[in-house]
Amino acid sequence: MKVLSFGSLNFDHVYQMDHFVMPKETTSSLSYSRGFGGKGLNQSIALAKSGLDVYHAGRVGFDGQPFIDYLQEYGVKVDYLKKDEETATGHAIIQVSHSENCIILYGGSNQLIDEAQIDEVLTHFEKGDLLLIQNEISSLTYLITKAHENGLRIAFNTAPMDEKIFSYPLELVDIFVVNEVEGKGLANVSSDQVEDVIVGLQKAYPNKEIILTVGSQGSYYISGETVIHQEAYRVNAVDTTAAGDTFTGFYLASILRGETVSNALSIAAKASSITVTKEGAAKSIPTLEQVLESMKNV
Repeated sequence: MKVLSFGSLNFDHVYQMDHFVMPKETTSSLSYSRGFGGKGLNQSIALAKSGLDVYHAGRVGFDGQPFIDYLQEYGVKVDYLKKDEETATGHAIIQVSHSENCIILYGGSNQLIDEAQIDEVLTHFEKGDLLLIQNEISSLTYLITKAHENGLRIAFNTAPMDEKIFSYPLELVDIFVVNEVEGKGLANVSSDQVEDVIVGLQKAYPNKEIILTVGSQGSYYISGETVIHQEAYRVNAVDTTAAGDTFTGFYLASILRGETVSNALSIAAKASSITVTKEGAAKSIPTLEQVLESMKNV
């Protein structure tokens, strides 16, 4: 079985801030750094660091060679990563303040993924393979449809959550991975109570597997009437930028290795808790060995 992560790649411009910039305000940052990010890249690296062979498909611009090199450093296969010489790679402007973040995205080459590229990539995968996607690339309706037709299992991290989500053929998705904001939107509920969001998701998607992460309240596995809760590991958070992506990658990798849902949730929670204690996105993601070693000390 192969794992295909078809997703975004962004240069992350990270500004450490005393507070988030307000309308009409000009303020100085405490520090600045540039790194490699994008939910697709982060999740591919999380899958690779958790011990899986993973192929990343996507699109970079004329400035994107560093991404190809970076992914390869972590063992991610880049056979299906296309380089576009006429467009810039996507980027994100990230403000980090008191362990919280806000992000502005520029799609760049991530928004040039087309049907021809999707068709070519999918010829290398077959029934039973896993496709992991997020909402940061173009042509998702076509990708979901064709992947389903080819018999791939589809895991969809519906981030960022926007109006486009409901235009996709969500009935073809097998696994949803969402945080509390995305879960609330996906379930179309107004309540902020986790219990209400869970009930809404159960009613809207009774035949799907759903992973719901809720920050300090931990995470939930939801499938029909089955609900499994995982407590969050308590740490001093420094930067939450790649926390959700780490959780997604380690959960899926654990399931594919044959772990139970409960064990997979625990491993993913521990991996995510390590990520938030370090600054940066992909570079802050731990290895499986580091996660398992840390779990021995709990």
